[in-house]
Amino acid sequence: MLRSFTPLGAAAARGMLGVLALGVVLLLPLAPALRPRRLTGAAAARLLVLATLGGPAFIVTMNIAVSLAGATITAFVAGLYAVLAALLAIPLLRERVEPLTVAALVLALVGTALLGELEPGGQIGAGVAVGLLAALFFSLFLVLSRRWSTAYRLPGPTVAASTLGLTAVVAGLLLPVLGEHVLAQPLRLDAVAGVVWLALGSGALAAILVVTGMRRIPARRASAFLLLNPPTATLGAWLLLGERLSPLQLLGGGLVLLAIAGASGLRLPWGSRSGDLASDGGGGQDDEERGNPNQDRKVELNRR
Repeated sequence: MLRSFTPLGAAAARGMLGVLALGVVLLLPLAPALRPRRLTGAAAARLLVLATLGGPAFIVTMNIAVSLAGATITAFVAGLYAVLAALLAIPLLRERVEPLTVAALVLALVGTALLGELEPGGQIGAGVAVGLLAALFFSLFLVLSRRWSTAYRLPGPTVAASTLGLTAVVAGLLLPVLGEHVLAQPLRLDAVAGVVWLALGSGALAAILVVTGMRRIPARRASAFLLLNPPTATLGAWLLLGERLSPLQLLGGGLVLLAIAGASGLRLPWGSRSGDLASDGGGGQDDEERGNPNQDRKVELNRR
């Protein structure tokens, strides 16, 4: 895709196509339940935060990281949002601090340094740094989606349309400001196919599924299902782009995968499951949003 499009151009095209596709789907007679509802001021403000984090902030930084470090390295580095989400879930979702999470962070840092081949000043090092920023944005998107989507009634299609629409707007505005063009090279068919897939598959559909999943399972458990991203990206980059990792980078990628698995709570069947705190609750919602079932029962008894 980036062989024809600039990073900002790809983000603008992806956002525009994705939001148009979602708009068509939401207008169908069979999808009334998926259509956006009227939002309160508080819900709209939180929707804007989610749209910014999961939309232009994440997509633009990911595209820049891929252009600097390649798809394979970026997939491993950006995949660290699972580790960061487990850490952010401690203050934002009130989950417990666990030694495994801390160990996962250390592994992630070592693995990231090896992926950059211990050269922070080069182009790959710059790509790794931007990829880490993308991971931070998406981890915040994951954790806050769990905290807010149910409490403020933000359905998946609404969040998905907002992230893609805001991406198209922000990237489109930045193009003339930064003096960039949509295309960096003559347009190729495979680049067009890549943008269409990113807009529809990993854009609109993935955003809906992520938000829907985050409403039902804890942030650190949800991250475990995203473990396939780095290996599949590595395989795709090898088959389609001819990218290869050096032995040092392969070691770093392995450490990153271990870190993601540890932070996501993947353990032996007889291991502790204390990381699942809040899995059957409100996912870290505020007390007033969640309510107090015991207090409600007392009020009902008094009324009787």
